[in-house]
Amino acid sequence: MKKATQIMGQTAAAPRMTKAAALLIAIGLSVPVFLVLTLVEAVVF
Repeated sequence: MKKATQIMGQTAAAPRMTKAAALLIAIGLSVPVFLVLTLVEAVVF
């Protein structure tokens, strides 16, 4: 995580991942894994 920053004397909370960002990361990781596993299955079996 990024550390908290000072803005005009106030400490701002560190940025957090939103649900939309988490969804994009999950899709971005699951689609290539699905394609690789499908390709491996097609070649091996």
